[in-house]
Amino acid sequence: MLDRFEVCVYNVQVINIINQINMVNELSPVLKYIADATRQDKPVPSISELSAQLGISKASVREQLEVPKQLGFVEVRTRTGIQKQDFSLTRPLTLSMTYGLRVNPELFQEYASLRRKLEIAYWYEACALLEKSHIQELQNLEESANWKINQRPVVIPTTEHRRFHLTIYQPLNNRVLNSVLETYWDLYEASQINYYRDHEYLESVWSYHRQMLDSIESRAYEKGYEALVTHFDLMKTFKKADLRQRFE
Repeated sequence: MLDRFEVCVYNVQVINIINQINMVNELSPVLKYIADATRQDKPVPSISELSAQLGISKASVREQLEVPKQLGFVEVRTRTGIQKQDFSLTRPLTLSMTYGLRVNPELFQEYASLRRKLEIAYWYEACALLEKSHIQELQNLEESANWKINQRPVVIPTTEHRRFHLTIYQPLNNRVLNSVLETYWDLYEASQINYYRDHEYLESVWSYHRQMLDSIESRAYEKGYEALVTHFDLMKTFKKADLRQRFE
């Protein structure tokens, strides 16, 4: 089990990355304006108005808008103009990691290790916050997954796998943690690793999910913790060539 110090270390690592991205002195004038408008709950004016207020050309405004557009911070439409979006780290983190994996596919294993340690570290805290609606959702997902893997041909329960894990940690309301975990599943699905699993593997994985669910229902969280750790060990390590092929 990870102690509080180790949890803090992982949190600091993630926060440092975010701070490097969001350092105010490195933001463009347009991105600063959008950040301030979002914090103050004000609309973002048109490109012409931004140009006049910031004292830069319309071409510069359009160029600087590309970054927040790609990061999912705003949408730019012909009739409605610049529309702010709910802030989330998932899209920029996924975009950055997708680029990184194309450069070095071995980063997936490093990211998977981070996700594993975070889920293990927050297991008890998350379980204690789960309500009846969350438990019902977990039950539905577990039933759906088992139905799929018992079909012929087998249907890979990718959606259920993703939602099962995310549902457990959702009550923490930790947006940084949620984004890190969501990004892991985006990368996992993009790699299509799940599609190379046999029926025996799927049955084994979901038997551990059943154990996790049983422990949550009975509030015997230690048993679920053990099942969580053991089920992570089922993740076979792909060879470097296999990972490279998945992300190229």
